[in-house]
Amino acid sequence: AAALGTVSKQLIAYSEHVQKRWIFHVGAGINIFVGPVVDASAYAFAPQVVVAPFACLDVIFNALSAPYTLHFQNERLTRNHVWGTGLVALGAVFTAVFGSVHDVILTVEELEAQLTKRLSLAYFAAELGLLLVLTLVPFSAKVRGVCLGVTAGVLMGNTFCMKGFIGIVRTSLEGDAKAWVRPTPYLLVAGAVAGAVLGHIFMRKGLGEYKGIYMVTIYEGAHIIAACLSGCVVMEEMAHAPWWQYVLYWLSVLCIVFGMMLINTAAQDSKMGRSFHTGLAAATDGQVVGTVEAPEPPDQPLVQEGARHRGGQKSNEERPVSGKDFELDKLEGMQGIKVPFRPQVKAFDEANINLDLEAYSF
Repeated sequence: AAALGTVSKQLIAYSEHVQKRWIFHVGAGINIFVGPVVDASAYAFAPQVVVAPFACLDVIFNALSAPYTLHFQNERLTRNHVWGTGLVALGAVFTAVFGSVHDVILTVEELEAQLTKRLSLAYFAAELGLLLVLTLVPFSAKVRGVCLGVTAGVLMGNTFCMKGFIGIVRTSLEGDAKAWVRPTPYLLVAGAVAGAVLGHIFMRKGLGEYKGIYMVTIYEGAHIIAACLSGCVVMEEMAHAPWWQYVLYWLSVLCIVFGMMLINTAAQDSKMGRSFHTGLAAATDGQVVGTVEAPEPPDQPLVQEGARHRGGQKSNEERPVSGKDFELDKLEGMQGIKVPFRPQVKAFDEANINLDLEAYSF
């Protein structure tokens, strides 16, 4: 499942680079349909708190292969990659050891009671609030990459839906088919599919704007934490474990997260380019991206009607900017300073202001 996740995400990133839609559809198909089916087969034989941390293998595979498969992103294998990969692998091993609990298969009635507990409802409300903040609040371009990765990871980290559905299938194969006349299995499938599709949408945006190692690391970190937390809170898979096992389990999860953060520190210049979405984020944050910040509009017309700019030539047909003319009037009044010409405004548009500024010579 981790290998398929790596392949699908790198195909999506590559499709954004070469602008080939069929490559994107192949990656999206693996990410939305094939990956969850393989994941479901794993959840059928082990607790969620054990299976979920192994999603970190996606980070390891991506960190080792991206410098070669996504070479256009100029990724490099560094010492931080090696140390981070080691911590991720060590944490995954210890989560399997300390998260080893008895896998209980719940009937549909038991599952409904589990999902409607106060603690489960509080978890759902907190997760919904987090997603609303991440998606609706206009963050800066730097924070936007983190928000996209965390949103995709949380949406696709709700593995309790798939875990619960697989449990219903197993009880049905044992002769108890009454669950299929209730809405629970269909709601679980709808939740799993919605999480996969919406998470894929946010992941695609992130991979189109940021480098693969950077985005996959943030995504998998959020995915692992959401899956482990829902396994402990919603499914209560470690409810009967001793306190020391519970503590060591979460220390192992934090070891994975720390290793992924270490890998992420090696992803220098994670931003690849300015897309439409990034431009909107920068604009709402008050940043000027790739343009010259314009002065306040003067009181008089900026350019005399009929004036033309002739390739850097100073012409008497061009009338200098009046009003607050960069306060050059003050400079001209100072002894020994001459300002031979003033910046000419090429065009003025409220939506897109372009200035053609000529150099000053004193």
